[in-house]
Amino acid sequence: MYIKSTYVLNIFIAYHQDDQDMFEEVFQHLQDLNDMNRGYMINKVWYAGQDLSMEYRKQIRDYIDTADLILLLMSDNSIMSPYFLSGEIKYSLELHEKERSILVPIILNTCWWEDTAFKHLEVLPRAGLPIYDSTNVRNDLFDQVVAELDERLDLISDRKKDLEEAFRTKLNEAESIFKDWEKHGDRIRAACAMFEEALDLWREGFVPVRSAIEKKIEICYRELDFKHYATAAQDAYIEKDYQTAFYNCKDALDLRDDAIIRTLYEKLEKQLEEDKMRTLKKPFDLHLNKGHEYFLSLQWQKAEEEYHKALDFYEDGFSPKKHVIQHKIEICHREYILENSLREASLSYEKQDYGKVVDTLTQAIKDINHEAFEQIEHAIRLVGFLENAEAFQDQRTRKWGFYDASNGNVIIAPKYTAAYNFRENLAGVKKWDKWGFIDIEGNEIIPFVYDFAGNFRDGVAEVIQHNTIFYINHRGERVDVQKGDLI
Repeated sequence: MYIKSTYVLNIFIAYHQDDQDMFEEVFQHLQDLNDMNRGYMINKVWYAGQDLSMEYRKQIRDYIDTADLILLLMSDNSIMSPYFLSGEIKYSLELHEKERSILVPIILNTCWWEDTAFKHLEVLPRAGLPIYDSTNVRNDLFDQVVAELDERLDLISDRKKDLEEAFRTKLNEAESIFKDWEKHGDRIRAACAMFEEALDLWREGFVPVRSAIEKKIEICYRELDFKHYATAAQDAYIEKDYQTAFYNCKDALDLRDDAIIRTLYEKLEKQLEEDKMRTLKKPFDLHLNKGHEYFLSLQWQKAEEEYHKALDFYEDGFSPKKHVIQHKIEICHREYILENSLREASLSYEKQDYGKVVDTLTQAIKDINHEAFEQIEHAIRLVGFLENAEAFQDQRTRKWGFYDASNGNVIIAPKYTAAYNFRENLAGVKKWDKWGFIDIEGNEIIPFVYDFAGNFRDGVAEVIQHNTIFYINHRGERVDVQKGDLI
Protein backbone atom coordinates (compact mmCIF):
# COMPACT_ATOMS: atom_id res chain seq x y z
CA MET A 1 0.00 0.00 0.00
CA TYR A 2 1.13 3.54 -0.66
CA ILE A 3 1.82 5.75 2.34
CA LYS A 4 -0.23 8.96 2.50
CA SER A 5 2.50 11.44 3.27
CA THR A 6 4.01 14.41 1.51
CA TYR A 7 7.42 12.98 2.30
CA VAL A 8 6.87 9.75 0.39
CA LEU A 9 7.50 9.34 -3.33
CA ASN A 10 5.24 6.63 -4.71
CA ILE A 11 6.47 4.52 -7.62
CA PHE A 12 3.93 2.40 -9.51
CA ILE A 13 5.42 -0.40 -11.63
CA ALA A 14 3.27 -2.16 -14.23
CA TYR A 15 4.52 -5.36 -15.84
CA HIS A 16 3.20 -8.55 -17.42
CA GLN A 17 2.95 -11.69 -15.31
CA ASP A 18 5.10 -13.64 -17.81
CA ASP A 19 7.93 -11.14 -17.18
CA GLN A 20 8.10 -11.93 -13.45
CA ASP A 21 11.78 -12.93 -13.47
CA MET A 22 12.84 -9.78 -15.31
CA PHE A 23 10.66 -7.64 -13.05
CA GLU A 24 12.28 -9.06 -9.90
CA GLU A 25 15.74 -8.20 -11.22
CA VAL A 26 14.63 -4.69 -12.21
CA PHE A 27 13.01 -4.23 -8.79
CA GLN A 28 16.20 -5.32 -7.05
CA HIS A 29 18.20 -2.65 -8.90
CA LEU A 30 15.59 -0.03 -8.02
CA GLN A 31 16.42 -0.58 -4.34
CA ASP A 32 19.45 1.64 -4.98
CA LEU A 33 17.05 4.58 -5.28
CA ASN A 34 16.34 4.31 -1.53
CA ASP A 35 19.95 5.31 -0.78
CA MET A 36 20.09 8.01 -3.47
CA ASN A 37 16.93 10.01 -2.62
CA ARG A 38 17.02 13.37 -0.88
CA GLY A 39 15.17 12.95 2.40
CA TYR A 40 12.08 11.27 0.94
CA MET A 41 10.97 7.72 1.61
CA ILE A 42 10.41 5.83 -1.66
CA ASN A 43 7.39 3.54 -1.61
CA LYS A 44 7.05 1.07 -4.51
CA VAL A 45 3.77 -0.47 -5.60
CA TRP A 46 3.64 -2.97 -8.47
CA TYR A 47 1.07 -5.02 -10.35
CA ALA A 48 1.13 -7.69 -13.03
CA GLY A 49 -1.69 -7.79 -15.55
CA GLN A 50 -4.10 -10.58 -14.61
CA ASP A 51 -7.50 -9.69 -13.22
CA LEU A 52 -9.37 -6.98 -15.17
CA SER A 53 -12.50 -6.92 -13.04
CA MET A 54 -14.08 -3.57 -12.16
CA GLU A 55 -12.82 -3.81 -8.58
CA TYR A 56 -9.28 -4.52 -9.74
CA ARG A 57 -9.37 -1.72 -12.35
CA LYS A 58 -10.54 0.77 -9.72
CA GLN A 59 -7.67 -0.27 -7.46
CA ILE A 60 -5.17 0.22 -10.29
CA ARG A 61 -6.60 3.66 -11.07
CA ASP A 62 -6.30 4.65 -7.39
CA TYR A 63 -2.63 3.63 -7.36
CA ILE A 64 -1.94 5.49 -10.62
CA ASP A 65 -3.68 8.58 -9.23
CA THR A 66 -1.39 8.39 -6.20
CA ALA A 67 1.86 7.60 -8.05
CA ASP A 68 4.56 10.22 -8.51
CA LEU A 69 6.58 8.00 -10.87
CA ILE A 70 4.98 5.35 -13.12
CA LEU A 71 7.20 2.69 -14.71
CA LEU A 72 5.90 0.53 -17.56
CA LEU A 73 8.04 -2.56 -18.17
CA MET A 74 7.69 -3.03 -21.95
CA SER A 75 8.05 -6.40 -23.64
CA ASP A 76 6.35 -8.51 -26.31
CA ASN A 77 4.17 -9.89 -23.53
CA SER A 78 3.10 -6.57 -22.05
CA ILE A 79 2.47 -4.37 -25.10
CA MET A 80 -0.11 -6.80 -26.52
CA SER A 81 -1.85 -7.63 -23.25
CA PRO A 82 -5.34 -6.30 -22.35
CA TYR A 83 -3.79 -4.96 -19.14
CA PHE A 84 -1.43 -2.57 -20.95
CA LEU A 85 -4.17 -1.61 -23.43
CA SER A 86 -6.67 -0.83 -20.67
CA GLY A 87 -8.00 2.64 -19.98
CA GLU A 88 -6.35 2.58 -16.55
CA ILE A 89 -2.83 2.26 -17.96
CA LYS A 90 -3.54 4.80 -20.72
CA TYR A 91 -4.86 7.14 -18.03
CA SER A 92 -1.27 7.43 -16.81
CA LEU A 93 -0.50 9.32 -20.05
CA GLU A 94 -3.02 12.01 -19.10
CA LEU A 95 -1.37 12.46 -15.71
CA HIS A 96 2.06 12.65 -17.33
CA GLU A 97 0.92 15.33 -19.79
CA LYS A 98 -0.61 17.35 -16.93
CA GLU A 99 2.64 16.94 -14.93
CA ARG A 100 0.70 15.17 -12.19
CA SER A 101 3.28 12.38 -12.41
CA ILE A 102 6.18 11.23 -14.60
CA LEU A 103 5.66 8.22 -16.87
CA VAL A 104 8.73 6.24 -17.99
CA PRO A 105 8.58 3.12 -20.21
CA ILE A 106 11.49 0.72 -19.56
CA ILE A 107 12.32 -1.56 -22.50
CA LEU A 108 13.01 -5.10 -21.30
CA ASN A 109 13.45 -6.80 -24.66
CA THR A 110 12.91 -6.11 -28.35
CA CYS A 111 9.26 -5.34 -28.95
CA TRP A 112 7.09 -3.02 -31.03
CA TRP A 113 6.79 -0.41 -28.29
CA GLU A 114 6.92 2.28 -30.99
CA ASP A 115 3.43 1.13 -32.06
CA THR A 116 1.93 1.77 -28.62
CA ALA A 117 0.33 4.89 -27.19
CA PHE A 118 3.59 5.53 -25.30
CA LYS A 119 5.79 5.93 -28.38
CA HIS A 120 6.33 9.69 -27.86
CA LEU A 121 7.67 9.29 -24.32
CA GLU A 122 11.33 9.33 -23.34
CA VAL A 123 12.12 5.67 -22.70
CA LEU A 124 14.86 3.95 -20.71
CA PRO A 125 17.47 2.79 -21.38
CA ARG A 126 18.26 5.70 -23.69
CA ALA A 127 17.49 5.19 -27.40
CA GLY A 128 15.21 2.30 -26.44
CA LEU A 129 18.08 -0.19 -26.09
CA PRO A 130 16.51 -3.37 -24.63
CA ILE A 131 18.06 -4.40 -21.29
CA TYR A 132 17.86 -8.14 -21.85
CA ASP A 133 19.08 -8.33 -25.46
CA SER A 134 22.76 -7.94 -24.55
CA THR A 135 24.20 -9.70 -21.49
CA ASN A 136 27.58 -7.95 -21.72
CA VAL A 137 26.13 -4.46 -21.11
CA ARG A 138 23.11 -5.37 -18.99
CA ASN A 139 24.61 -4.08 -15.73
CA ASP A 140 25.61 -0.82 -17.41
CA LEU A 141 22.06 -0.42 -18.67
CA PHE A 142 20.67 -1.05 -15.19
CA ASP A 143 23.04 1.59 -13.76
CA GLN A 144 21.88 4.02 -16.44
CA VAL A 145 18.21 3.36 -15.64
CA VAL A 146 18.72 3.88 -11.90
CA ALA A 147 20.69 7.09 -12.44
CA GLU A 148 18.07 8.49 -14.82
CA LEU A 149 15.23 7.61 -12.45
CA ASP A 150 17.07 9.25 -9.57
CA GLU A 151 17.17 12.51 -11.55
CA ARG A 152 13.45 12.23 -12.17
CA LEU A 153 12.80 11.65 -8.46
CA ASP A 154 14.73 14.83 -7.69
CA LEU A 155 12.49 16.68 -10.12
CA ILE A 156 9.38 15.12 -8.56
CA SER A 157 10.39 15.98 -5.00
CA ASP A 158 11.10 19.61 -5.90
CA ARG A 159 7.85 19.82 -7.82
CA LYS A 160 5.91 18.31 -4.93
CA LYS A 161 7.35 20.74 -2.37
CA ASP A 162 6.52 23.73 -4.56
CA LEU A 163 3.08 22.34 -5.23
CA GLU A 164 2.28 21.88 -1.53
CA GLU A 165 3.35 25.43 -0.76
CA ALA A 166 1.16 26.81 -3.56
CA PHE A 167 -1.73 24.58 -2.42
CA ARG A 168 -1.49 25.79 1.18
CA THR A 169 -1.39 29.45 0.12
CA LYS A 170 -4.42 29.08 -2.14
CA LEU A 171 -6.37 27.09 0.46
CA ASN A 172 -5.75 29.68 3.18
CA GLU A 173 -7.03 32.41 0.85
CA ALA A 174 -10.16 30.37 0.15
CA GLU A 175 -10.81 29.65 3.83
CA SER A 176 -10.53 33.32 4.75
CA ILE A 177 -13.14 34.25 2.11
CA PHE A 178 -15.40 31.28 2.92
CA LYS A 179 -15.56 32.15 6.62
CA ASP A 180 -19.02 33.38 7.71
CA TRP A 181 -20.41 32.92 4.18
CA GLU A 182 -23.96 32.68 5.56
CA LYS A 183 -23.70 36.29 6.74
CA HIS A 184 -21.88 37.49 3.62
CA GLY A 185 -23.48 35.74 0.65
CA ASP A 186 -21.60 37.90 -1.84
CA ARG A 187 -18.34 36.15 -0.86
CA ILE A 188 -19.41 32.70 -1.93
CA ARG A 189 -18.48 32.99 -5.64
CA ALA A 190 -14.92 34.14 -4.90
CA ALA A 191 -14.49 31.39 -2.30
CA CYS A 192 -15.67 28.74 -4.78
CA ALA A 193 -13.09 29.81 -7.38
CA MET A 194 -10.31 29.74 -4.75
CA PHE A 195 -11.26 26.26 -3.51
CA GLU A 196 -11.28 24.92 -7.09
CA GLU A 197 -7.81 26.36 -7.71
CA ALA A 198 -6.60 24.73 -4.49
CA LEU A 199 -8.15 21.41 -5.52
CA ASP A 200 -6.26 21.50 -8.84
CA LEU A 201 -3.04 21.69 -6.80
CA TRP A 202 -4.00 18.95 -4.31
CA ARG A 203 -2.02 15.71 -4.21
CA GLU A 204 -2.27 12.59 -2.06
CA GLY A 205 -0.87 13.33 1.39
CA PHE A 206 -1.81 17.01 1.42
CA VAL A 207 -4.00 18.18 4.32
CA PRO A 208 -6.99 18.45 4.42
CA VAL A 209 -8.17 15.40 2.46
CA ARG A 210 -9.64 15.97 -0.99
CA SER A 211 -13.22 15.16 0.07
CA ALA A 212 -13.18 18.01 2.63
CA ILE A 213 -12.34 20.55 -0.07
CA GLU A 214 -14.90 19.06 -2.47
CA LYS A 215 -17.54 19.36 0.25
CA LYS A 216 -16.91 23.10 0.57
CA ILE A 217 -17.01 23.52 -3.22
CA GLU A 218 -20.33 21.68 -3.21
CA ILE A 219 -21.67 24.11 -0.59
CA CYS A 220 -20.50 27.07 -2.69
CA TYR A 221 -22.15 25.81 -5.87
CA ARG A 222 -25.34 24.93 -4.05
CA GLU A 223 -25.62 28.45 -2.67
CA LEU A 224 -24.75 30.06 -6.00
CA ASP A 225 -27.40 27.99 -7.77
CA PHE A 226 -29.93 28.68 -5.03
CA LYS A 227 -29.32 32.42 -5.25
CA HIS A 228 -29.64 32.30 -9.06
CA TYR A 229 -32.96 30.42 -9.01
CA ALA A 230 -34.39 32.42 -6.12
CA THR A 231 -33.57 35.76 -7.79
CA ALA A 232 -34.92 34.54 -11.15
CA ALA A 233 -38.16 33.39 -9.47
CA GLN A 234 -38.72 36.75 -7.76
CA ASP A 235 -37.93 38.73 -10.93
CA ALA A 236 -40.26 36.55 -13.02
CA TYR A 237 -43.05 36.94 -10.47
CA ILE A 238 -42.73 40.74 -10.58
CA GLU A 239 -43.00 40.55 -14.39
CA LYS A 240 -46.06 38.26 -14.02
CA ASP A 241 -44.27 35.40 -15.77
CA TYR A 242 -45.78 32.94 -13.32
CA GLN A 243 -44.73 29.76 -15.09
CA THR A 244 -41.07 30.77 -15.14
CA ALA A 245 -41.30 31.93 -11.55
CA PHE A 246 -42.88 28.64 -10.50
CA TYR A 247 -40.13 26.44 -12.02
CA ASN A 248 -37.34 28.64 -10.67
CA CYS A 249 -38.87 28.35 -7.18
CA LYS A 250 -38.95 24.57 -7.58
CA ASP A 251 -35.29 24.46 -8.66
CA ALA A 252 -34.29 26.64 -5.73
CA LEU A 253 -36.16 24.49 -3.20
CA ASP A 254 -34.56 21.35 -4.64
CA LEU A 255 -31.23 22.77 -3.44
CA ARG A 256 -32.36 23.78 0.07
CA ASP A 257 -35.46 24.95 1.90
CA ASP A 258 -36.13 28.65 2.35
CA ALA A 259 -39.23 30.17 3.96
CA ILE A 260 -39.58 33.10 1.52
CA ILE A 261 -39.17 30.99 -1.61
CA ARG A 262 -41.48 28.25 -0.30
CA THR A 263 -44.23 30.80 0.35
CA LEU A 264 -43.85 32.14 -3.19
CA TYR A 265 -43.82 28.62 -4.61
CA GLU A 266 -47.09 27.69 -2.89
CA LYS A 267 -48.70 30.90 -4.09
CA LEU A 268 -47.63 30.26 -7.69
CA GLU A 269 -48.83 26.66 -7.54
CA LYS A 270 -52.35 27.95 -6.97
CA GLN A 271 -52.08 30.54 -9.74
CA LEU A 272 -50.94 28.01 -12.33
CA GLU A 273 -54.11 26.00 -12.28
CA GLU A 274 -54.90 23.41 -14.87
CA ASP A 275 -57.20 25.65 -16.95
CA LYS A 276 -54.47 28.26 -17.42
CA MET A 277 -52.00 25.57 -18.49
CA ARG A 278 -54.64 24.31 -20.93
CA THR A 279 -55.00 27.81 -22.39
CA LEU A 280 -51.26 28.06 -22.89
CA LYS A 281 -51.28 24.66 -24.56
CA LYS A 282 -54.24 25.26 -26.90
CA PRO A 283 -52.34 26.36 -30.07
CA PHE A 284 -49.76 23.65 -29.46
CA ASP A 285 -52.44 20.94 -29.29
CA LEU A 286 -54.21 22.35 -32.37
CA HIS A 287 -51.18 21.94 -34.65
CA LEU A 288 -50.15 18.70 -32.99
CA ASN A 289 -53.55 17.09 -33.66
CA LYS A 290 -53.52 18.26 -37.28
CA GLY A 291 -50.06 16.76 -37.63
CA HIS A 292 -51.31 13.44 -36.27
CA GLU A 293 -54.22 13.42 -38.77
CA TYR A 294 -51.90 14.00 -41.71
CA PHE A 295 -49.44 11.45 -40.30
CA LEU A 296 -52.11 8.72 -40.11
CA SER A 297 -53.25 9.51 -43.66
CA LEU A 298 -49.62 9.28 -44.89
CA GLN A 299 -49.51 12.94 -45.98
CA TRP A 300 -45.92 13.29 -44.88
CA GLN A 301 -45.12 16.83 -46.03
CA LYS A 302 -48.25 18.37 -44.47
CA ALA A 303 -47.71 16.41 -41.26
CA GLU A 304 -44.13 17.70 -41.05
CA GLU A 305 -45.31 21.31 -41.47
CA GLU A 306 -47.88 20.98 -38.66
CA TYR A 307 -45.40 19.37 -36.30
CA HIS A 308 -43.00 22.26 -36.90
CA LYS A 309 -45.78 24.73 -36.09
CA ALA A 310 -46.56 22.80 -32.90
CA LEU A 311 -42.94 23.15 -31.81
CA ASP A 312 -43.24 26.94 -32.19
CA PHE A 313 -45.72 26.86 -29.28
CA TYR A 314 -43.92 24.24 -27.21
CA GLU A 315 -43.28 24.97 -23.51
CA ASP A 316 -41.52 22.96 -20.82
CA GLY A 317 -43.99 20.62 -19.19
CA PHE A 318 -46.06 20.03 -22.34
CA SER A 319 -46.84 16.49 -23.42
CA PRO A 320 -45.59 14.86 -25.57
CA LYS A 321 -42.00 15.92 -24.99
CA LYS A 322 -40.13 17.94 -27.58
CA HIS A 323 -37.89 15.05 -28.63
CA VAL A 324 -40.95 12.90 -29.43
CA ILE A 325 -42.28 15.52 -31.88
CA GLN A 326 -38.83 15.94 -33.41
CA HIS A 327 -38.72 12.19 -33.98
CA LYS A 328 -42.09 12.40 -35.78
CA ILE A 329 -40.68 15.16 -37.99
CA GLU A 330 -37.70 12.95 -38.87
CA ILE A 331 -40.06 10.11 -39.81
CA CYS A 332 -42.15 12.41 -42.04
CA HIS A 333 -39.06 13.81 -43.76
CA ARG A 334 -37.65 10.33 -44.32
CA GLU A 335 -40.93 8.90 -45.64
CA TYR A 336 -41.46 11.89 -47.95
CA ILE A 337 -38.02 11.43 -49.51
CA LEU A 338 -38.50 7.67 -49.83
CA GLU A 339 -41.99 7.98 -51.34
CA ASN A 340 -40.83 10.47 -54.00
CA SER A 341 -37.72 8.42 -54.74
CA LEU A 342 -39.73 5.22 -55.21
CA ARG A 343 -42.11 7.05 -57.53
CA GLU A 344 -39.25 8.45 -59.60
CA ALA A 345 -37.48 5.06 -59.63
CA SER A 346 -40.67 3.37 -60.84
CA LEU A 347 -40.92 5.78 -63.80
CA SER A 348 -37.27 5.14 -64.68
CA TYR A 349 -37.83 1.40 -64.45
CA GLU A 350 -40.68 1.59 -66.95
CA LYS A 351 -38.28 3.33 -69.33
CA GLN A 352 -35.67 0.58 -68.71
CA ASP A 353 -33.32 3.27 -67.35
CA TYR A 354 -31.97 0.92 -64.69
CA GLY A 355 -28.90 3.05 -63.96
CA LYS A 356 -31.13 5.94 -62.95
CA VAL A 357 -33.17 3.57 -60.78
CA VAL A 358 -30.02 2.67 -58.86
CA ASP A 359 -28.85 6.30 -58.63
CA THR A 360 -32.25 7.51 -57.43
CA LEU A 361 -32.62 4.89 -54.69
CA THR A 362 -28.99 5.22 -53.65
CA GLN A 363 -29.37 8.98 -53.29
CA ALA A 364 -32.53 8.40 -51.24
CA ILE A 365 -30.62 6.21 -48.79
CA LYS A 366 -27.88 8.83 -48.61
CA ASP A 367 -30.39 11.61 -47.87
CA ILE A 368 -32.30 9.56 -45.32
CA ASN A 369 -29.31 8.21 -43.41
CA HIS A 370 -25.90 9.44 -44.51
CA GLU A 371 -24.10 7.31 -41.93
CA ALA A 372 -25.79 4.15 -43.16
CA PHE A 373 -24.93 5.07 -46.75
CA GLU A 374 -21.26 5.48 -45.87
CA GLN A 375 -21.28 2.14 -44.07
CA ILE A 376 -22.81 0.48 -47.14
CA GLU A 377 -20.15 2.02 -49.41
CA HIS A 378 -17.40 0.98 -47.03
CA ALA A 379 -18.77 -2.55 -46.70
CA ILE A 380 -19.02 -2.92 -50.49
CA ARG A 381 -15.43 -1.78 -50.82
CA LEU A 382 -14.31 -4.33 -48.22
CA VAL A 383 -16.24 -7.10 -49.98
CA GLY A 384 -14.34 -6.22 -53.15
CA PHE A 385 -11.06 -6.38 -51.27
CA LEU A 386 -11.91 -9.79 -49.82
CA GLU A 387 -12.83 -11.17 -53.24
CA ASN A 388 -9.52 -10.10 -54.79
CA ALA A 389 -7.04 -10.04 -51.86
CA GLU A 390 -3.87 -12.06 -52.39
CA ALA A 391 -0.87 -12.42 -50.09
CA PHE A 392 2.47 -11.24 -51.53
CA GLN A 393 6.07 -10.96 -50.35
CA ASP A 394 8.02 -7.73 -50.80
CA GLN A 395 11.28 -8.66 -52.50
CA ARG A 396 13.28 -5.95 -50.74
CA THR A 397 12.13 -6.38 -47.13
CA ARG A 398 11.07 -10.06 -47.44
CA LYS A 399 7.93 -9.09 -45.51
CA TRP A 400 4.42 -10.23 -46.40
CA GLY A 401 1.31 -8.14 -47.10
CA PHE A 402 -1.81 -8.21 -49.28
CA TYR A 403 -2.71 -6.66 -52.66
CA ASP A 404 -5.79 -6.41 -54.86
CA ALA A 405 -5.30 -8.98 -57.64
CA SER A 406 -7.80 -7.11 -59.85
CA ASN A 407 -5.75 -3.89 -60.07
CA GLY A 408 -2.45 -4.51 -58.29
CA ASN A 409 -3.08 -1.96 -55.52
CA VAL A 410 -1.68 -2.76 -52.08
CA ILE A 411 -4.44 -3.37 -49.52
CA ILE A 412 -2.28 -4.09 -46.46
CA ALA A 413 1.38 -3.03 -46.44
CA PRO A 414 3.98 -5.81 -46.19
CA LYS A 415 5.01 -5.93 -42.52
CA TYR A 416 4.52 -9.57 -41.51
CA THR A 417 7.06 -12.38 -41.48
CA ALA A 418 4.52 -14.79 -43.01
CA ALA A 419 0.90 -14.66 -44.21
CA TYR A 420 -1.92 -16.88 -45.50
CA ASN A 421 -4.66 -15.77 -47.89
CA PHE A 422 -7.99 -14.71 -46.40
CA ARG A 423 -10.38 -17.50 -45.47
CA GLU A 424 -13.78 -16.80 -43.95
CA ASN A 425 -12.90 -13.07 -43.79
CA LEU A 426 -9.75 -13.58 -41.70
CA ALA A 427 -6.12 -14.14 -42.64
CA GLY A 428 -3.50 -15.81 -40.50
CA VAL A 429 -0.32 -13.70 -40.32
CA LYS A 430 2.92 -13.93 -38.38
CA LYS A 431 4.43 -10.99 -36.49
CA TRP A 432 7.96 -11.70 -35.29
CA ASP A 433 7.65 -15.32 -34.11
CA LYS A 434 3.96 -15.49 -33.24
CA TRP A 435 0.84 -16.10 -35.32
CA GLY A 436 -2.48 -14.28 -35.10
CA PHE A 437 -5.36 -13.24 -37.36
CA ILE A 438 -6.27 -9.91 -39.01
CA ASP A 439 -9.26 -8.64 -40.97
CA ILE A 440 -9.18 -7.09 -44.46
CA GLU A 441 -8.51 -3.64 -42.95
CA GLY A 442 -5.43 -4.89 -41.16
CA ASN A 443 -7.03 -4.82 -37.71
CA GLU A 444 -5.78 -7.38 -35.22
CA ILE A 445 -8.79 -9.62 -34.54
CA ILE A 446 -7.11 -12.55 -32.78
CA PRO A 447 -3.89 -11.69 -30.87
CA PHE A 448 -0.43 -12.83 -31.95
CA VAL A 449 0.07 -15.51 -29.32
CA TYR A 450 0.26 -18.78 -31.27
CA ASP A 451 3.33 -20.78 -32.31
CA PHE A 452 1.39 -21.97 -35.36
CA ALA A 453 -1.99 -21.16 -36.93
CA GLY A 454 -3.88 -22.75 -39.80
CA ASN A 455 -6.58 -21.30 -42.05
CA PHE A 456 -10.19 -20.98 -40.90
CA ARG A 457 -12.56 -23.64 -42.17
CA ASP A 458 -16.17 -24.15 -41.11
CA GLY A 459 -15.79 -21.43 -38.49
CA VAL A 460 -12.68 -22.81 -36.74
CA ALA A 461 -8.90 -22.78 -37.19
CA GLU A 462 -6.28 -25.14 -35.84
CA VAL A 463 -3.59 -23.48 -33.69
CA ILE A 464 -0.61 -24.53 -31.57
CA GLN A 465 0.30 -22.79 -28.33
CA HIS A 466 2.82 -24.03 -25.78
CA ASN A 467 3.01 -27.38 -27.65
CA THR A 468 -0.76 -27.84 -27.38
CA ILE A 469 -2.87 -28.27 -30.52
CA PHE A 470 -6.46 -27.02 -30.34
CA TYR A 471 -9.10 -25.12 -32.31
CA ILE A 472 -10.33 -21.52 -31.97
CA ASN A 473 -13.35 -19.70 -33.34
CA HIS A 474 -13.51 -16.26 -35.01
CA ARG A 475 -13.42 -14.57 -31.61
CA GLY A 476 -10.24 -16.37 -30.62
CA GLU A 477 -12.10 -18.57 -28.15
CA ARG A 478 -10.99 -22.15 -27.71
CA VAL A 479 -13.59 -24.65 -28.96
CA ASP A 480 -13.87 -28.42 -28.91
CA VAL A 481 -13.89 -29.87 -32.43
CA GLN A 482 -13.57 -33.46 -33.56
CA LYS A 483 -11.59 -33.92 -36.78
CA GLY A 484 -14.51 -35.83 -38.23
CA ASP A 485 -16.69 -32.74 -37.84
CA LEU A 486 -14.64 -30.82 -40.41
CA ILE A 487 -15.65 -31.34 -44.04
